Amino acid sequence: MSRELDNFSIDAFKEIGSIGMGNATTSLSLLIEKRVQLNLSDARLFEPSTIIDTIPESITMTSIMIPVYGDIKGLTILLFEFGNAVYLSDLLLENIAHDEDPSIYESALLETGNIIAGSYLNSLASFLDLKILHSVPDISIGTIVDILDRGLNMIDNNPEGILNIETMFMVYSSEKEVGAGTIYGDMFLLLDSGSLDKLQDSIRRILV
Repeated sequence: MSRELDNFSIDAFKEIGSIGMGNATTSLSLLIEKRVQLNLSDARLFEPSTIIDTIPESITMTSIMIPVYGDIKGLTILLFEFGNAVYLSDLLLENIAHDEDPSIYESALLETGNIIAGSYLNSLASFLDLKILHSVPDISIGTIVDILDRGLNMIDNNPEGILNIETMFMVYSSEKEVGAGTIYGDMFLLLDSGSLDKLQDSIRRILV
């Protein structure tokens, strides 16, 4: 892959994402009635094969997929190791009466995906003056190969590169404010060449 992100673009994606994550933190804290901290640690651009190489097929993954359209077109994928996804859904449903229907847990994760990805996309749209919309999220469980294959089939054009936003969740106890657990996740934006151009052109405009 010939395209790379320059340092200005990386810093911009991280700064914009930090603001979006701040909004998501507030929403998630209200949802699970606990203090939540979300850290955006890095922003990178790489090929799909790189993701496959770093996650063994023996690991079951959970993904929340959200189509993106408007000035940029593609797909947002929020990716968790299956155990982390279960832990997160348990937290979301802790104070809500529910049965053991798996669809309830999936709905909780989909709502989380809507909050996190939606906050990041809204932040991108606001700061870069772009029209960025997203539609109904979907959930997929399987190997990383299965998940990426499904994601690529959901978009019209093969992405030139995948924008990776590394995210870490820290959920705190509501009583003693002691870290109750850490949930690691990654957010990916699968975008075609034209969409990547629009994002980087918009970043350059706000830097001059």
